[in-house]
Amino acid sequence: MSEVKTSTIGKDFSLGQLIGFVSAPVITRLLVSFLSTLDDALFVSRYCGQDALAAFSVALPWFMFIDAIGMVFSAVSTVCSIKMGEGKAEAAKRDFTTMAIVAFKVGVLFLLVLLFFKKEILLLLGETEILMPYASSYFTISRFYIPLILVGYVFNSCYVVAGKPKWSMYSSTINIFCQFFFDYLFIVRLNTGIVGAAYANVIGNILVCLLGVIFYANKKHEICFARVHDKVWELCKTVFKYGRMQFVTSLAVSIGSFISNQVLLDIGQEKVVAAHTIVSNATFIFMNSFFGLVGSLSPLVGYAYGEKNAKKLSRICRQSVMLVTILMSILFAIIFFGKNIVLDLYLTETSLPQIRTMALRGFYIYPLALLFFGYNVLVQDFANVLGRHKLSIFLSVMENFVFQNLTVLICPRLFGIDGIWISFPICEVLTFILTCVAVYKNADVYGLGKDKVATFVND
Repeated sequence: MSEVKTSTIGKDFSLGQLIGFVSAPVITRLLVSFLSTLDDALFVSRYCGQDALAAFSVALPWFMFIDAIGMVFSAVSTVCSIKMGEGKAEAAKRDFTTMAIVAFKVGVLFLLVLLFFKKEILLLLGETEILMPYASSYFTISRFYIPLILVGYVFNSCYVVAGKPKWSMYSSTINIFCQFFFDYLFIVRLNTGIVGAAYANVIGNILVCLLGVIFYANKKHEICFARVHDKVWELCKTVFKYGRMQFVTSLAVSIGSFISNQVLLDIGQEKVVAAHTIVSNATFIFMNSFFGLVGSLSPLVGYAYGEKNAKKLSRICRQSVMLVTILMSILFAIIFFGKNIVLDLYLTETSLPQIRTMALRGFYIYPLALLFFGYNVLVQDFANVLGRHKLSIFLSVMENFVFQNLTVLICPRLFGIDGIWISFPICEVLTFILTCVAVYKNADVYGLGKDKVATFVND
């Protein structure tokens, strides 16, 4: 029996089977987002103080940049899935192993940069004299888990390709609960301050990597450790080609967040920023579920693309749209009816009543973006997997840089504070219109049109 027929991601999934296959990554992303937000609210904010939380927030662009690098490395899953679809299972294993090693080396490089230029980087990020001690203490420890984070991105992205998506859930769950336990131990019980959060992150990421090593050392798995690739640089360029969309998106989001904060401060100062943070963070928790869904579907699309199987590709794409619709309906209902629970999590009895009032109104408007967001993410990711890299980057930049910044600059000036909540849904509606045009123009290229003929033309 050929490798293509025996590969898990090469199976012909029914809709029910596909729901079972993707459920673990979706739940994982939802759980990780929720617990990460809860972790910050319970420990850093309540036990380390507002200055410590502010220091961490100012340093956030650095961690977003590291995550952007990690997203590039996670694109090796797409490369591997395509090669498996082409019947090159051994080459896929070698690509995976090579990128895991490269990710670790790049992480060590960033570690060395922080060892020698920590203060300069913190000053560049905008840490003040009051915040600098907190940030410096945190960076002193946290820099050592950078190599582990990047390797973790490679490991977690390839569990799906190996046909074991639940292992991604196991990995993320262990990491989160480990951080909860050690945050409580170090910060609450041992009173180490923000340094305790750094230690907890290091320990959590060590366990993630150990779990990955154990899994991929098993030669029975469809993706496992193998001999290192001979042409490392060529492989890196290929992986970057598939990962650059996520990288560009992360950078655009970082810039957009900065501009958004300036507009919020200009309109309503700190209380508006606080209300916006609550609503946007809660919405982002649910938005992350779409990334889990799409991330688990992409290897299936990549496999079908590698097979040059237009019929299977068409079926997977149509099933994916149905899954996004189902997930969107569930998440929108949860966030709409559970908004008061979210407010109680963030706000105490001493919080300003204006913040709760503004945030409550925001929950009626801001999450409307979820009705379009999942479809936009799906098309951007699938276009990238199917070789339409320029189209994918174009849609991502238009959404996360052009539309996001234009709406956040214009809407508040037209509608006041309500414009803050309206801006994100309008951004996603504009992106959705552009996405529909892109799908219509490229339908026949991948067998998604009426005639089901696929030319499989790359950029």
